[in-house]
Order: sequence, then C-alpha cells, then structure tokens
Amino acid sequence: MIATELGRPVPYLPHAISVSMPTWEDNRGFAEGEARVVNALTTGYPRFMLHESVKLLARICEEKFGKPGERCMLLSTAKLANAMRSFILAHSPSPVEVRIILHVLPLLTPDLHNIEEKSQYRQVSAVQEPCRDQSSELHIVFFPEESFMLAKMCWDFSGHGITSRRADQSLELLGVPSRDPVAGLPPQATSSTPENASNDSPGGSVESLPDGLWQNQTKRLVQCNEQPLPYAESKSVLRRRIARALEGDFPAPPTTPPSIPSGLGLNTLSDDDVFLYLNGMNAIWHAHQLILQTTEKLGKVAGKSICFGFPFICTLKLLQKWGPGCHFFGFGANDDLSEVRRVAQEAADSGSPILALFCEVSTNPLLRTPNMVELRKIADEFDFLIVTDDTIGNFVNVDIMAYSDIIVTSLTKVFSGSLVLNPQRRHYTLLREHLKSTYEEVCWHEDVVCLELNSRHFAHRIDVINRNAEAVADWLWHRSEACDTAHGDTQTRTGKKVVKKIFFPKWETGANYDACRRRPASSEVAPLYPSGFGGLFTILFTDEPAARAFFDNLGCEKGPTWGTNFTIACPYTLLTHYTELDWATGWDVPINIVRLSIGMEDEDTILGWVKDGLKAAEKASGLES
Repeated sequence: MIATELGRPVPYLPHAISVSMPTWEDNRGFAEGEARVVNALTTGYPRFMLHESVKLLARICEEKFGKPGERCMLLSTAKLANAMRSFILAHSPSPVEVRIILHVLPLLTPDLHNIEEKSQYRQVSAVQEPCRDQSSELHIVFFPEESFMLAKMCWDFSGHGITSRRADQSLELLGVPSRDPVAGLPPQATSSTPENASNDSPGGSVESLPDGLWQNQTKRLVQCNEQPLPYAESKSVLRRRIARALEGDFPAPPTTPPSIPSGLGLNTLSDDDVFLYLNGMNAIWHAHQLILQTTEKLGKVAGKSICFGFPFICTLKLLQKWGPGCHFFGFGANDDLSEVRRVAQEAADSGSPILALFCEVSTNPLLRTPNMVELRKIADEFDFLIVTDDTIGNFVNVDIMAYSDIIVTSLTKVFSGSLVLNPQRRHYTLLREHLKSTYEEVCWHEDVVCLELNSRHFAHRIDVINRNAEAVADWLWHRSEACDTAHGDTQTRTGKKVVKKIFFPKWETGANYDACRRRPASSEVAPLYPSGFGGLFTILFTDEPAARAFFDNLGCEKGPTWGTNFTIACPYTLLTHYTELDWATGWDVPINIVRLSIGMEDEDTILGWVKDGLKAAEKASGLES
C-alpha cells in the first residue's frame, strides 16, 4: 500500500494541493465535519480548505486591523477584494458592514507592536499592480464573523484568494515563520517505491526536499531537478507554450533543454490571446465577468447563461450566484439540443438573449463530451458565446478551438490556469480590447515560475498517463456489466459483476469526443504525442458497500484532486455532493462511484492496486470466487 495516512499532504510537500483521506469513512467524516477527520487535516485543496500559512496571515491581520467580532479574507488586488465585498453584501440575509483595507507590508522585518498604522495601511479603492518586484500589498476584506461562510463561498467559487506561496512571502516580511504542513511531522510510514517503478523523474512540481524525505512513489513522481527561469521569462514562455499547445505544437521530450515551442503550429493564436489567472475557477469567473461587461458595454441586456452537462460543482454555482443565473442541462445529451434551441429562442424573443454557454470537454465526473458541432451551430444562430473548459480533455488530446469563443484551463492539473480568446470568432476584437484594458496580473510571481517549470514536459506526461489510463480502464471495462451488455452477454452466462459501468471518453458519447480529438498535423508523419482519452475515469459500482470496499483497499493515494503525476482516487459524490445526494443521483452521479485519476507509475503497479480493490469489492458483495 502506498496511500498516505489521514491528514497528511499529498504529495508530502509544503504547497501540496491535496490531503490524504484514505478511507470511505474518512471522506464521510470530512463531509459531516467530524472532529476526528477535520482535526487531523494539515492541508487541503486550496479553494476548499485554507492553507495554514493563509490562515495564520489572516489571524495576524484580524488581530492588528480587525474590529471585535470581525473575520477577514485576503485578496491580491482591489478589484478582487471589491468583488468579494459585493458578493457578501448581495447574498447576506441582512445588512452587514464589509470593509476593505490595503495593508502594505514593510520591506524589513518589523516589530509588530510598533507599526505606525497610519503609515502602513489605508482604506482605498484604486487598483495596485501585484506581482511587481515581489509586491507586498494585501487587500483585506473584513466582515462580521457570521458572514464567514458567505465569504468562504466566494473564495471557493471564484478562486480569488491569495496562494500559500504569497502568504509565506507575506509572513516572511512580517518576520513570522510560515506554517509548513510538513514541518514537524514524523516521516510517514507508507511503503517504499515499488521495485518495478521507473526511476525517471517526469518533471512535476518544482519543490525539492532532502533526499531522505523522498520516501515513496508519490513524492518521487513530483520531484524535479531542472532550473527555474526568472519571473518575466517564465510568464512569456508559459503564455507562448499555451498558445502553441492549443495549435498542436508541444514542448520537446524531457531529454532536451527547456525552450519555447518551435512554432510549427498554425500560429493563428498570439501570446497576447493568453491570459493567466490564479486557478481554473478564477479563469472561469473572469470569463463570465468579461462577457457580462462587454454585453453591458454594447448596451444589451444580459440574459441567463447555459450550463451544458454535469460540471464540476463550482462552475454551476458560479453561474447561479453571479449575474442573471443559468439554465442547467445536467445530462448534456444529444437529446437536450432541441431544448437548448427552444430556450435560446424564448430568451431571444423575451429581449434577454442567452449570454453564453459553459461546458466541459469532457465533464467531471461522468467524462461525457457535449455535441460541440451542434452547440456551435445553435450559438451562432442565436449569437451567444461558448466558453469551454478543456482541463479534462487537455491540449494533447482535444482541439476545441473551432467550437469555442473562450477556452479556460485549470491551474492545479497537468498544465496551467489560463483564459484564451479565439481570434477566429466574431466577437474576438471586442473581447480582447476589453480584457486588455481591464486585465490585472493577479498571479503571484513564484506561482508563475512553478507553472512554467511544471509544464515543460506536460505533453510527455500526458502521453504516459493516456496509455496507463486506457490500459487500466480497458481492464475494468471487460469486468463490467456494461461490457457484457455491449457484447450481448447475460449475467447467467458470465456471472454477476460488481462493476456496472466505467465512465471514460472511449465509451461515453464516443462520437462527440471523436469530433473534438486532436488530429495529426500530417497524415504522413505520426505525431510525437498522439491524442488519447485522458487520465480520468469514474467507476460505477452496484452499490455503496462495493464502492467503499474498493476504495478502502485501493493502494494508491486518495484525496480531493486529480490530474497529478501520481495516481489518486476520490469517492466523488460522497465528497462533493454529500448535502445533495438525491439531486446528484438524479443527474446520474450516485454515491456508489469512485473517480480514479491515473498517474505515471508503472502500469503493472496501478493494475495491482485496482485488482486488490476489485477483489475486496467482490468480497463485500459476496461474489468472491
């Protein structure tokens, strides 16, 4: 077993973006707020659980500048702080005072008891440029303690909050030690690296620790020995890399030095069409705001958006809580297209036309792909935009430029957090002019440097993950009820199965996915990194006991994230929709599913973990041979 014990960072690093919750009951306990689980957590997914350094910095700000009964959230710019203030005021059940303070941290280590408050902070509304020469500004939103959950909701759904690296830098300027979730913990007692695992570092996270701490496969898979670039160069290289990747021009294999891509693509995308944001949800929030603002600029009425397909929950919540709201088509099926057209027609007739359609290629967690060809036709007919989140599909596997006005990608997965404008679409000029005039450099410079280093060999990593995931998904598929049905077999002939179905783009809405798959630039030359089906799939079990037994006996890491270099699993519905299980089940997302994100470990190692989990599931269901 390689799984990390409850509460430890995954991977075992200061800025890890996940936390180990290795059993089904650990995840249930987290959803219910059980002290046994919550008190054991040393970190968590950044938007859902504040990093210890962020919490410590917030407490210092509350003690120094807060009024009795106030809490605070920390933002990087005045614009984002004002957005949080507006959200709290708009959704508070009663009038509340929400105030914003700009705190300029001193360049030298201060005596916290002798700071001249008037010279160190002031209430302002002007936007200051962040990430410039290690900017020491903090925009602090203060609110009554009873409004904390509203503020946290804004933090979760918009991705506005400062990062742990920025918090560490701020604490350093204050002369306060940062809160490293790894520091002070004894070495974890998990198994060592499997003997048959590859020794090649795939180039994952930039953090490095003493060799003695790299005790298992997970940590080794995110170790990187390459040298980072300066911030300005990192930003330029990263934007160029994203632009070229969207056109099928990928970085060289890991054996060659890092460089800007060769430019072999079509080059219709400019680096200036790529905008970096704090994380994927922050990119989606800014895309939504961009469309709202340009619609208003044209003197038009902004109608509701459309959310097509069952998305990661924060996307749906964002569309529901900001702006006019949205129409939700949770199945995202071809049968829904006529209803989309009807809704668009009614909206146009009412004078409040559809604002935009938001979708994922493919969806999380059901791995379904919308019919992008038909959606593009409807969008053009009724003149609304399509915003596509291609994080699960990723640049190597899918090419959705022809169907999308704006493409957004998540920060914490195999590549980066970005918003890209499509220069081939009719509203491009208006969108680009407005975004260029309003865009803020919200990313902390250390995070940008990390992103550049992490993404140097992303195509190679995706290629390995593609092959591993398809092999494991195939193995499970052939042991599922869905496979028997597809081959006309009956349970009386093949025996009862504990796995009902595997949600994977290879089988889910396959024709729609094929329409989005990246095609080789030349039919005469095989691509270096052929398109695949991605590294994510979801297993539907016959019942919850089977799902629980599989998850508890799965040997990989287990926590709330995906898209990592290492394999990690999550009881998706239990963790994400625990307070709305009936609602989620109604959209084909029941509690008895396990989402598996495949990594770069040796294929036999991953299969071994899955086989152990499946054997336990069969035993729990009385099917063990």
